[in-house]
Amino acid sequence: MDRAVWAIIYDLPEEGRDEYMEWFHGVHIPEKLARPGYTWAAHYEVKHPGERFEEIAARLNRTDDPELASGAGFIALFGGETTRVFYDPSPAQLKERQNEETREMTGMRIQARGLILCEEWRVEGPDADKREAPGVMAPAIQMGRYDAQGNDEDLQAWYAQERMARVADTPGCMGARKYLVATASPKHSVLYEYTSLEAREANYIALEETEGTKRVHGYLVHPPGSPLAASRIWPPQGEVS
Repeated sequence: MDRAVWAIIYDLPEEGRDEYMEWFHGVHIPEKLARPGYTWAAHYEVKHPGERFEEIAARLNRTDDPELASGAGFIALFGGETTRVFYDPSPAQLKERQNEETREMTGMRIQARGLILCEEWRVEGPDADKREAPGVMAPAIQMGRYDAQGNDEDLQAWYAQERMARVADTPGCMGARKYLVATASPKHSVLYEYTSLEAREANYIALEETEGTKRVHGYLVHPPGSPLAASRIWPPQGEVS
């Protein structure tokens, strides 16, 4: 069972992108998955969030702290049995051991932000049975990270009593996972899984129109770029075994 995620959010230059993708999907991901405790991997490309959602996202509170910013083009996700997997060895220790090719490829990343996330709990959506295989992340995701400015109990009660119950009834949703951030800031993160970005755009907006949601959005503070909507580029759809 996976209860932790190592997420890397970053940009890439156009030049050399194909070479990077070939290395990341064909070399780096298999190397990661060969380590004890790693359970799955997925790679996403961030897409336009959709006009309706973009209007809502524009109203969210945001910090201008450059220390919390990240790229907004790609999201790499690695699942782990627990957060211990990602600390033994830690990202800093792994960086010290990188070979020349890995240093060159990871050096291409722009404004990379690494997050180790500890899963609190998850729910399944009505389209959970459309998952291509056990342990394979959905074709589309939405990922947010934010601080509750001291309103953590209210935020968690909202998730437990309202948000996730509505997510579990949202067409096109395969599931959602609530995380606490074990390293880096801000403190909270959530990951929604969808059958497609089109299904997300068509059905997610209703989740944003409740009084509880408006109250919570009144105190949440997002870093630049959060939340991000993205489409899976690895493993490719139709090639999952």
